[in-house]
Amino acid sequence: MRLQYTPSVSHFRMEQLGPSSQSSYTCGAMAVNDLVQMLAGQARQNMVSILDVSMPAPSFTGYHPVQQSLLENLQPLTPETAEVVEDYQAVESMTVHGVYGAGCQRASISEVKDAVQAAYENAVRRPKFSHLSVARCPLPIPLPFPSIFGNLVGQHGELLDTPISDSASRGSLEVHSIPMAARLRSSNAVLPFLENRLGNLRKFGIARGAPGTELLRNWGFREGGS
Repeated sequence: MRLQYTPSVSHFRMEQLGPSSQSSYTCGAMAVNDLVQMLAGQARQNMVSILDVSMPAPSFTGYHPVQQSLLENLQPLTPETAEVVEDYQAVESMTVHGVYGAGCQRASISEVKDAVQAAYENAVRRPKFSHLSVARCPLPIPLPFPSIFGNLVGQHGELLDTPISDSASRGSLEVHSIPMAARLRSSNAVLPFLENRLGNLRKFGIARGAPGTELLRNWGFREGGS
């Protein structure tokens, strides 16, 4: 399955396409099972990935600003992750939807691919492998949707120079779609998150004899170690 965008119809449509199919609106689409295998099926067998999101994603006003901002604007939604780590076995998958190019036009597939590739090449820390999926279609904002956008975000997710309203936040009535970049990372930066959860599991679960303790022991968890 892959995402396909029809210019006259501003919504997502899931459609099965052949392996040799080409589209000027999408590239690099991947089935969920293939994505899981890519992130979890490496030598490390890591089953927990970090989710980073940039929403709205920055506009492509030139390659040099984009190379710096597209990766740097990604913020982790997974809590308690390490900010700076050296991981030569890291694997990443990035998805970019509907980012703007110069002149408030949607960036082309090739522009996004070139900019992201250049950003990784110039990054101080690079993953062992990275995959990119791109769609020119922005992410539609469903009704209802919480008012999480600031007043510098326009109706179609463009970033404005001046506030558009007196209200500090805007929701799906004001913002109809948004350019978005998301990244899943299989990296040892997730270790603090896992270690803290394991510590809580031992402290509040196994050590206190909570329901399910025997099941956890059968899985290999112990009070003093795993």
